[in-house]
Amino acid sequence: MDWMQLTIRTNKDQADFISEVLMGLDALSITFGDSFYDAISEPSVGETPLWQDTTISALFNVDVEKTHVQMMLKQICNIEQVSFELLKSRILEDECKKDFHKMQFGRNIWICPSWGDPSTLSKESVIIDMDPGLAFGTGTYQTTDLCLQYLDQNPPKDLTVIDYGTGTGVLAIAAAKLGSKEVIAIDNDPQAVLATTNNIQTNHVDSKITVLHNDEEGELNQVDLLIANILANPLVGLCEHFSRRIKSSGKIVLSGILQYQVEMVLDAYGYYFSTLSVKQKSDWYRVDGTRK
Repeated sequence: MDWMQLTIRTNKDQADFISEVLMGLDALSITFGDSFYDAISEPSVGETPLWQDTTISALFNVDVEKTHVQMMLKQICNIEQVSFELLKSRILEDECKKDFHKMQFGRNIWICPSWGDPSTLSKESVIIDMDPGLAFGTGTYQTTDLCLQYLDQNPPKDLTVIDYGTGTGVLAIAAAKLGSKEVIAIDNDPQAVLATTNNIQTNHVDSKITVLHNDEEGELNQVDLLIANILANPLVGLCEHFSRRIKSSGKIVLSGILQYQVEMVLDAYGYYFSTLSVKQKSDWYRVDGTRK
């Protein structure tokens, strides 16, 4: 299968933000590189150092609407110069191995690739076995990090959970390994449904997690916690739908929100949820609340 590669040259301060936007535009893979081949030291666990001048390469399906991607990058990121290149088939996961190491989120959550060594971690560590995939959510992105931080600080022990927009299933797996009674992982992308199904089997939590395409969602029982790591406009559009899915006094965790979108999300969810709080990581925000 062939791929379309987009290349952007930027600085390290903007790299994470641009990568989030590219993922929102359905990029299949993001790679950071050095624009000038400067050396960089081996990072400590959990660190992701970048060069001052960073090149971002994003892979898309070969039929991506290039004009739309360019327009959105210009509007959101103020980026004028991008280039596209057709790439012949290659094994993406093998390309990622050299750059993907075990990563820590909060005090106890770790994401470890199959070629990593988790033996040095403490007995209290919650280890998610996950290789880089084609769907959003391997944990390297700030929005996923914000959700993992919430789960680490508020373990959903004996709770029922929905992970809406599950991607690779990392949040659903984290919830299951933190003691959830039942988890429902939902996504509108068949590839994400397949990736999540494979990952929950790898992590031996398939008895706790049900994976659904959103067309199969139907009428579900209300849950104690709903996590939605998507983007602000869909979050607002799904506000009433989400509110029906959560028990009275249940919790909601929303991520994928930029600063200028926070008030819009708070206004929409304030009708259904109380004690709404906002957490920030770089350019991205998380909103948590309790169902009225």
